[in-house]
Amino acid sequence: MVGTAKVPRTAALILGAALVLVGCNDNAGDSAPSPSSTKASAGTTAAATTSKDSEAAIWNPCDLPDSAISALGLNTASKDNTVAGVDPTGWKVCAWQAGAKTYDFTIFSSTHTLEEVQQRSDREGFTPTTVGSHRALQYRVVGDKHQLKCYISAEVPHGMVDFLVVNRYLVQGASEPCAEVRRLSDALVEYLPKG
Repeated sequence: MVGTAKVPRTAALILGAALVLVGCNDNAGDSAPSPSSTKASAGTTAAATTSKDSEAAIWNPCDLPDSAISALGLNTASKDNTVAGVDPTGWKVCAWQAGAKTYDFTIFSSTHTLEEVQQRSDREGFTPTTVGSHRALQYRVVGDKHQLKCYISAEVPHGMVDFLVVNRYLVQGASEPCAEVRRLSDALVEYLPKG
């Protein structure tokens, strides 16, 4: 039967990351940065240093303890801090696969803002909410006809943290993605940067 193949983990991560990485700039197109664009375009040490300096303030979701991740039913051995093998400049990323392999869970951290997310034309259904004491938005991707993806973006000092659940297509037993991303973000709120 056509269309019954599972979405590979890497493809789901690329799709989710592409949607977020181009995110806060509607003029950026519809794909993740190429490997060459993740390096200093001017080719100078000063440009690379400036980029890394700005990333120093970004919270790293891969610092979450394995015990917290496994307690949520996620496979700690599946942990990945890249987007299709590329370290995305300006972002810190960490992803895990659900133990039952029904979905992928990714956390993106950046210096972008909730206001920038709301200005995106490729997002819809913005619902103001909170994650603990953090101001947040829940939303979906425009054109996600199977409603496989759901985001919650939470405001933190120096930027925001995006939580993303991407259900695997036609996998039995997958939870509703917005309910699952809510469960995961609420469970991990104690680890978010405070300010």
